[in-house]
Amino acid sequence: MQREAATAASATRKRGMSQLLPAAARLLALSLALACASPVLASDGPAPLVFTPYAMQTKGNGTIATEEAFLEVPRRHSEPNGPRIRLRVVRLPATGGDGRAAPVVYLAGGPGGSGFGTALGPRWPVFDQVRRETDVLLLDQRGTDFSQMPPECPHEQKFDDAQPLQREAVLVALKATLAECMAFWKNAGVDMGAYTTAESADDIEYLRQAMQLPRLSLWGMSYGTHLALATVRRHPGSLERVVLMGSEGPDDTIKLPLAADALLADLAVVATKDGFDDLQGSAQRVLAKLRQQPGQGSSPMHDGRKVTIGAFDAQLAIAIALGRRSTQRMLPLALREAEAGNYDLLGAIALMVREGLGGFRAMPTAMDVASGQSPQRRALAAAQARQSLLGDALNFPFPEVADGSGLLELGEAFRAPLRSDLPVLFISGTLDGRTPHANAQALLPGFSKGRELLLRGASHDNEMWLGNPAIASNIAGFLAGRPLRDEVLDVPLPVFIASRTEL
Repeated sequence: MQREAATAASATRKRGMSQLLPAAARLLALSLALACASPVLASDGPAPLVFTPYAMQTKGNGTIATEEAFLEVPRRHSEPNGPRIRLRVVRLPATGGDGRAAPVVYLAGGPGGSGFGTALGPRWPVFDQVRRETDVLLLDQRGTDFSQMPPECPHEQKFDDAQPLQREAVLVALKATLAECMAFWKNAGVDMGAYTTAESADDIEYLRQAMQLPRLSLWGMSYGTHLALATVRRHPGSLERVVLMGSEGPDDTIKLPLAADALLADLAVVATKDGFDDLQGSAQRVLAKLRQQPGQGSSPMHDGRKVTIGAFDAQLAIAIALGRRSTQRMLPLALREAEAGNYDLLGAIALMVREGLGGFRAMPTAMDVASGQSPQRRALAAAQARQSLLGDALNFPFPEVADGSGLLELGEAFRAPLRSDLPVLFISGTLDGRTPHANAQALLPGFSKGRELLLRGASHDNEMWLGNPAIASNIAGFLAGRPLRDEVLDVPLPVFIASRTEL
């Protein structure tokens, strides 16, 4: 699926450009690094990685003295002497610790997010706490941010604001758009088969060898946990410890639709404290009404732009809104107003969906399609979609849009159940609409040294990081080899928006 980080890489790239050192100084530093590095020879493994000083400007936390390096990895690890891809790594040197803990590689979500970009914003305090124990490596995965992003596809499907979306027509249009993008990337020389989670997992092992380290630890969020688990499977002897925030297992790339219904039920209980007494019933009534007659709204978030929405628009809007705290807070009011005939807020969310639905980016598309789904998972998702209030909106337009696309698929061995004796910490939020707690519960039996930290009230958002001060200390302590301090922590519950004046 095109996940919620669909624009993260390009936005991070724009942010990062303002944080670069002066061009001449950076070119000089890179030239010195290249001069010091010996040629990469496939028979000898990667050349030692050379770091140079880099001033990392955060948002609100000042400038951090870090180090930067660029690692040349094989585009296809099965072809070590073939074309290469350059990855960017920023090292946060340890400010404490006893030197025993392995350096930690942070793996961003998406797919398509930037490890470097994640540390620039409000989540910085957690990174700062972890580096008190050991070095932290902010890796921009292949195809993201400064790690040689493929060109943006110029083909994008535009939707008529005056018409409600119709599922089958949208799917046909998006399949045509993906075909156009595939042709564009082929003509641009992009090897789409190079963008798989398996190749990225081998990049991590290549990084370990280039840094001449006996082991690394991994710390992933969302899709980053999917990549971490693939690395556990492929390179278990190279890892020391693993932290997974919002777990996506090997066969979890498409979501189970009834997870959205369960989350809506959980939010309905929470919403009663803010005067919303029947959230589930409100959603059912709005969808029934829109099936009979589309509605029109003027989005307050798009300068009053008008949009006509139908039931499928509303299903997509509700599915997206369940994902994060910011949109969860809007949902009860949007449904209450829609039930009363005012579709402005629900239309605003629907427009957000339409803006993200019409295009494809190379790395996220290739990664998700390559990870794919087992026949059993696909059948289960289809069966649940027939029962779910939201149909298949949670995954749409995947997996169908990729059928016949020609994109590489990694197969059942990649998605098989995983077993390991590595120490792994699973962190889950009870209100997570993207990587539900059930994912971690299904994975835990395969990890003999697995531990779990449950965050009551956390969604797939910043409160999974910052909602309780003990979250950071548990992550840092676990990566340093100390026993887990907590098994359950509470974070503040969402406060639902009760009126337009609160927007």
